[in-house]
Amino acid sequence: MKAHPTNLHSRRGFTLLEILIATAVAAVVLVAIQSVFYGALRLRNTTTDHIEDDLVLQRTLGLVRHDLAGLMLPGGTLSGSLQTVPTSTLQQDTAGERISPDFYTNSGKVDGWNPYSEVQMVTYYLAAATDGSNSKTLIRSVTRNLLPAQDATPDDQLLLSGVTSADFLFYDGTEWTDTWDSTVTSTLPTAVKFRVQLVSQSTNASPIELVVPVFVTTTTSAAAATSSSSTSTSTGGTP
Repeated sequence: MKAHPTNLHSRRGFTLLEILIATAVAAVVLVAIQSVFYGALRLRNTTTDHIEDDLVLQRTLGLVRHDLAGLMLPGGTLSGSLQTVPTSTLQQDTAGERISPDFYTNSGKVDGWNPYSEVQMVTYYLAAATDGSNSKTLIRSVTRNLLPAQDATPDDQLLLSGVTSADFLFYDGTEWTDTWDSTVTSTLPTAVKFRVQLVSQSTNASPIELVVPVFVTTTTSAAAATSSSSTSTSTGGTP
C-alpha cells in the first residue's frame, strides 16, 4: 500500500539550510546579549569606582574641615604656635613633603580606649605614591600625646591617593598668604584654605578648594577688630 503524499510531507524534518540560518540568528542574538551585558557591567564598575573615589575625597575634606575648625589658641600647655616653618616639632623622620604647619586642634576623639584628651597635633604631608606612578599620596600625621616623657610616635593616616599637589593658604582679613607665624602676629588667620589637585582631573581644571573660617579670637585680634570698628564708626559719623 502506498503512503499518502500528505503524510510524507508532514514527516519531513528541517533542512540543513534552515538549521544554519537558525544557528546564525541565535549566534547574532547571543552576541548582542553579551555586548549589552558586558557594557552594563563596565558601566556598573566605572560608576562604583567613581562613587568610591568621591567618598574618599569627601572623607578627606571632612577630616581637614574638622581639624581646621577646631584650631586652638596659640600657646599654653597643650597648644603650640601656628607656624608654617616651625622651629621645632614632635613629628620626626616623617617621610614626605610637609604642606602644612602643626595644627593644634580639638578634633581628637575621646573614648574608653584612648587615654588622651581631644586636643591633638595634626600635620599634613605629601608622599610619593607606592604604585610606581608620578602621583602623590596625602598623609595626615596625628600626635595625640602632647605631654610625652619621650618623643611621641605619630600616627600616619593615608587619606587620599592620586594627588598632584596640595597646600594650605591663610587669610589675614585682606588677602590669602602661604605663610603664617602666630609668634610674630600673635593672632590666628581669619580663615584657612585647603587646595588639592588630583591626577584624575583634566589638565586645565581648577584645584578642589575647601575654605574653613577660624572663629578662635586672640587678645591681639580682638583688640585689632575693636580698633577697626571704632575707626569705621568715627569715619561714618564725620559729616
